[in-house]
This record gives sequence, C-alpha cells and structure tokens, in this order.
Amino acid sequence: MPHVTFTLTEPTISASHLLFGIPFDTPEQTVQAIRVNRGTNLGLIRACNSGQMALLIAPDEGAAEVEVQFTDAASAFPHWLFTSTGGAHETPSPELVALTRDLLSPAAAQGSTPDTTQEAAQETAPGDRVAAIVRHVDERFEYGVRDIGLADDSDTMPALACDTHLGTCVDTHSYAVAAMRAGGIEAAYVSGIFFPEGMDVTAPGHCWFVVNAADAPHHWDISHHIKYGLGPTTPAYNPKPGIRFALTAGRDLVFSLPQQDVTVSILKGFVETSHPEGRSLRTSARLT
Repeated sequence: MPHVTFTLTEPTISASHLLFGIPFDTPEQTVQAIRVNRGTNLGLIRACNSGQMALLIAPDEGAAEVEVQFTDAASAFPHWLFTSTGGAHETPSPELVALTRDLLSPAAAQGSTPDTTQEAAQETAPGDRVAAIVRHVDERFEYGVRDIGLADDSDTMPALACDTHLGTCVDTHSYAVAAMRAGGIEAAYVSGIFFPEGMDVTAPGHCWFVVNAADAPHHWDISHHIKYGLGPTTPAYNPKPGIRFALTAGRDLVFSLPQQDVTVSILKGFVETSHPEGRSLRTSARLT
C-alpha cells in the first residue's frame, strides 16, 4: 500500500499552529490511515463552509511531518464534496451564467427570455452539458502564469467569452468548476499531488476537478492536456503518466480557530494560521 510522507521543506519561524488537510476517499483511492510523525496533533477541525477536515498541528521546533497511507480500492465520494463553499473562486458571475446558458443552448438563446433559455439548457443531457463546458474551457486557456489569479480580485468567477487566456491548473479548473455549476452540473475542485512517472518526490499543488452527472465520466484534468499538448481533453485519470492522490477539495475554505477565522484559498500541504488569510508553506512529499 502506498504511503505519502509530507514534510515542511523549511522550518517555520512562526509559533502559530498549522493546518493540514485530511484526504478524502474517491473512486480511485481509499485513505487507510493518517498520522502526525513530527509536531503535536491538536485534533481535527472542519471548515465552516465545507465538509473538508483538517488536522491542527503545533510544529516541533518549526518542523512538521504527516504520513498518509492510501490504497487503490474504490470508494464513494463523500456526500459534501459537490457543495459550493460560496467563495469567489467557486461562484459563477451573472455573466458566466449567461455565457454558459448560451453555450449549452445557442438556438434557444436567440430571442428567448433568460428563464426559458435556462430551462432549455437544463433539458440538455448532463453528459452533453459536461462535454460542451469542457470544450469551452479547452478553447479559452493556454498554459501559463497570470499576474493575478482568475477571480483573485473579484467576488465571483468572471466569464471568458472570447480569446485565449493564460492559466495554471488552478485557474483552469477553478473556472471549469464555476462554469459547470452555472450549467447545472455538480462539480468540485480537487487539490492533490501528482508524481510523474519514475519520480517519488514532488510537492502538493496540482489540481483537477470532478463532476457528478449522469452519463458523464467524473474525472477531468484539462490543464495537463493543455500543458503537455495532449489534444482535446478526455476524461483520463492520468493523461500524463504518473501517480496522483486527491488530498483536499474546494476553494476559499474557512476554518474557525480560537484566535480568529482563517480563510484558505487552497488547502495544500501545511498552512500557517497566524494571518486571517492562511499562508501555504513549502511542503515536500515522498512516495514509498
């Protein structure tokens, strides 16, 4: 059974507690055990706006280490996975809702009221809606780092109606989740870890998204298709050969701690909690 050991790359100089997201079960993995090898486990805490759980850890002389044991046994997604956190990165703007309606029902959109257009879009088979939105995201992104992350400076996810835009896996898949929700499809942003084929050391941070829709595959990684020139996105679990594990789900998670509420844009690796906006710390991961 594979083990992944997560370690702070550099000791933290802060005396604040750390958050470490607890991985969840999926159709591709089951979490067998999780333990804190270094640092003091202060218990579990649940996000206020999600079912996502985290360990609260007091570092040991600035160091922390957590080990997670996985199996490839199939499990069900947790019931909370597809519920929106209500954060800016998960909430479609009115413009994205309108764009998605037109995308899913272009004929009905001409001369129709918003209500009838939405009804027509909802009549489209879920699998066809997923495929259409994936094609739209494919067409709107090229891989690259933005000066400001998509929706980092707004209250909702904007619409990308034309042209192509730079985006990392974070931008691409956050946009995809918001667009899926605009199209009436349950979707979730997944932050995980990917070990390229032949490698056993990496860092958490790669992401993808999953959907819950009849007749539609659940797993999608648009970013890997774009970054590695793999052509139109297909629902392959590992479009680039390697091993991946889902770690946490959702953007803009809020954790209520004794000293203050902490909002974590992406819960990946260890997160330091001294500031209201949690600070992700460099974390390494080893597969054994």
